[in-house]
Amino acid sequence: MTQSRYLFTSLVLAALPTIVVAAPGRVPQSGRAASGEPFRSFRLLDQKLTLLSNQQSALKAALGAGRVNSSSNNSSSESATVILRRMSSTTTAIDRIAGRLEHLYQSRHESFGVRMFKILRSRAQAVQRDVSSVRRARMPSDASAAGQRLEEHLVSLVIQFQATAGGYAATHCLPGTRICCQPKRSQDLLPGAQIACKWACVSSTRACGGFLGPRIPQSSAESRSSK
Repeated sequence: MTQSRYLFTSLVLAALPTIVVAAPGRVPQSGRAASGEPFRSFRLLDQKLTLLSNQQSALKAALGAGRVNSSSNNSSSESATVILRRMSSTTTAIDRIAGRLEHLYQSRHESFGVRMFKILRSRAQAVQRDVSSVRRARMPSDASAAGQRLEEHLVSLVIQFQATAGGYAATHCLPGTRICCQPKRSQDLLPGAQIACKWACVSSTRACGGFLGPRIPQSSAESRSSK
């Protein structure tokens, strides 16, 4: 069981740098950041998660060599400390981005969006706690155990992000419609995901059972005026 979970973890982390979340081509840029949400933030989250995955791989190599929090002052030990500090900064940024989206959907009274990004933020905070545990570890065995928990929680964070953002770039909505995250049925969820989006086009806000993304402009003139 442990071996199969580790294999699944490795596959997800290996695939993460290839996950490119591109906004639908027909969604215009806007002077107001909120008008492009949540897709603007999805691109930022994708970048941060890719960075965090790379940082975790570097940390795993340091853990394997027993170099984390070593009492020596060699460059390898110092590099492990730097990795942890950078991971903390990256995870904090993910937490903040998810928090902004949570507050955005609170202001829009879209409870499914609030729930979605609260879950994402909670998983980022779990990773942050694990980073702190590795930093505090003094014995190699403690650092290794904390590092394994960190890897598992990072996979959990990635899976939830995929459940949230996956497939939205494939939506092709007509002018005047809205892009909508319709809640997926529980039986359609990825293993490890609490809730997920099925991205669709809706003609009215009432038709959206989850939370709304941008509205597709009626014309190119409208697109220019919104820039």
